[in-house]
Amino acid sequence: MVELLVTAIVSGLLVGMVYGLVGAGLNLIFGVMRVVNFAHGEFLMLAAFATYWLNGLLGMDPLVSLSVVVPLFFGLGVGIYYTTVPRLLRAEDPETASLLAYFGVALAFSGGVFAVWGAEPRGIPYPYETAFLKVGMVYLPVGRLVAFAVALVGAMALLYFLYRTYLGKALRATIQHRQAIQLCGVNTYRLSALAFGIGIVLAGMAGTVILLVFPYISHAMGIGYTLIAFVVIMLGGLGNPLGALAGGLLYGLVENISTVFLPASMSPVIAFLVLIVIIMVRPQGLLART
Repeated sequence: MVELLVTAIVSGLLVGMVYGLVGAGLNLIFGVMRVVNFAHGEFLMLAAFATYWLNGLLGMDPLVSLSVVVPLFFGLGVGIYYTTVPRLLRAEDPETASLLAYFGVALAFSGGVFAVWGAEPRGIPYPYETAFLKVGMVYLPVGRLVAFAVALVGAMALLYFLYRTYLGKALRATIQHRQAIQLCGVNTYRLSALAFGIGIVLAGMAGTVILLVFPYISHAMGIGYTLIAFVVIMLGGLGNPLGALAGGLLYGLVENISTVFLPASMSPVIAFLVLIVIIMVRPQGLLART
């Protein structure tokens, strides 16, 4: 039992970093624009299928495919921003309008992937010869270790950008008070396009490495990751990308530890119960200020 519990904790931290990366992208978009991107999980799904396609057609390793996915999804995010977000921000209730609009985008993406690849779950041949590494009493899946490393690099790059660069500090200022930074002469529309592109890139990176964590992908997987992303940002605090990383780690821990004591189908239930408890005790999230 001790070995299973330790393995579950380590595995939860590994996959939790990927969840945190997904949540950080959604949190950045919401924090800067107050846009509810309900299609966030569908961008992850598209990246997973792009990685699957690159592997099947060109034999490209998932890590190498990041060199294609990152610029492609940044351009996709910026393009979708300019075609949808400015109109949504002019609505009387931008949050509700964006929720409904991107729900439609999610359905369109899911239906398009279903039309092209069908409903059959797909995966890629395991790209690494060693499936597990034994460290003491813990067996570590190599795929999850690689996914954790990629997610950690992405998270560190995001934090460096937000806290050590001029544009990143401007984005953080926009999250704190959009109207005030507009009065200072900052072009918030270009900043918002950058934030949207970065948020979609983070979802794309998570979609690429998700093939190393779970064996199969399908057209219907997006909604599940959208819900996880919303849980993660609620745990960490709305508008706080750093809090999303902490929320992802917590969600991964709860999800994996619960499988030691309960059936695997109960893990989402336990995770949502933890969310309810945290909201009741600390409504602003773990790392958010009141």
